Parts: sequence; structure tokens; C-alpha cells
Amino acid sequence: MDDLNMPKVDKYGTQSPICLIRQIIDYQLVYDRDHLEDKKEIHDIMFIGCMNPKSGSFNIDLRLTRHFTLIALGVPEKDILATIFGQVLSNHLKTFDSTFKGYD
Repeated sequence: MDDLNMPKVDKYGTQSPICLIRQIIDYQLVYDRDHLEDKKEIHDIMFIGCMNPKSGSFNIDLRLTRHFTLIALGVPEKDILATIFGQVLSNHLKTFDSTFKGYD
């Protein structure tokens, strides 16, 4: 789930899409919208979510976050990104002709 913090917070302090996700995780089932007596059980599903650190609400329902392992990462500096992607690119270019050696 991308941008888990983007749904608008309503006047009750909840986010409807977040509550629906939490309900699916908690009860492991959804009801058929056409036939409400039919329910579909959900098994063996892993949920992964991320949040945009610069927009949206910055508070997520604790009843949902209790299901996740939370990892917070800062935005890497430009020199760190250049090092990471430079090493990937130079390793990839090893198999190319020598004319491409200067592009890493």
C-alpha cells in the first residue's frame, strides 16, 4: 500500500480506507457487496505499506500499525545515492565493451 497516510481524516479522526484495511487484517474476511450473507475468507496474505514523509496526515490508526513492523528511514544524501547507484552501474558495465567504461 503506497502512501498509507494519504486518506483524508474525517471529523471523527478516522480514515475510512485505513479502517477497512485494518478490518480485513483483523478478521481475515470480506463480505460480498451483492450478497451480504456471503463472506470470503482471506488467508496467507502479507501487507506492506509505506508513507510519504512530506504530505498527508502523519498519524496512522494505532489499531492498524500494531500489525506492522515499523521502520523509519531518512532521505539519503546525494553523495550516498551516487555511491550506491555508481557501484551498481559500474558492476553492470563490467560485461560491456571497453568504450562504456567511462560512463560509471
